Amino acid sequence: MRGFFASEEQTERRERVQALGRHLLLELFDCDAEALNSLETVKASMVEAAKRAQATIVDVVFHEFNPFGISGVVVIAESHLAIHTWPEYRYAAVDVFSCGDVLQPQTAANYLVEQFKAARASVVELQRGIFLQASPMPHKPAGAKVTVAKVPGVKAPVAKVPSAKVPAARVSAARVPGARVPVGG
Repeated sequence: MRGFFASEEQTERRERVQALGRHLLLELFDCDAEALNSLETVKASMVEAAKRAQATIVDVVFHEFNPFGISGVVVIAESHLAIHTWPEYRYAAVDVFSCGDVLQPQTAANYLVEQFKAARASVVELQRGIFLQASPMPHKPAGAKVTVAKVPGVKAPVAKVPSAKVPAARVSAARVPGARVPVGG
């Protein structure tokens, strides 16, 4: 794949790169304002998104603002799902941060796009805690999937998240240096 690691040194580095976690930054536009302003709907949607992503829920904390807006977090053993809503703008910002290889963050993101009836959405995936390692990381078993990081300054193609998963939404991908946009779910 041209454009990623051009030199032998960079190819060798790729084989030693491991990340502690994946962080999806999800922006939902033109959502159902009533859903975004309902504490019950937002909380239930976030908890269900965590369950669908195969997460282990540890705690759930949400707050309803006056006159409108909801903020909350679903703390999971694998990290967290967080949301902040602006019903007056029909907008929500969501983070899905996952450590480990079991959690399916894209499943959570797709579910939330559907639940809030977002007409447009963008997803950016960041690799968090990227380390060059000669040996496996203590929290990851031997043979665990190794995550590949991009070399700063090297342009790589950015894929669009398929809109087929969420027919009502147009999904776009942002270009962020050092970020990876997931494809599929």
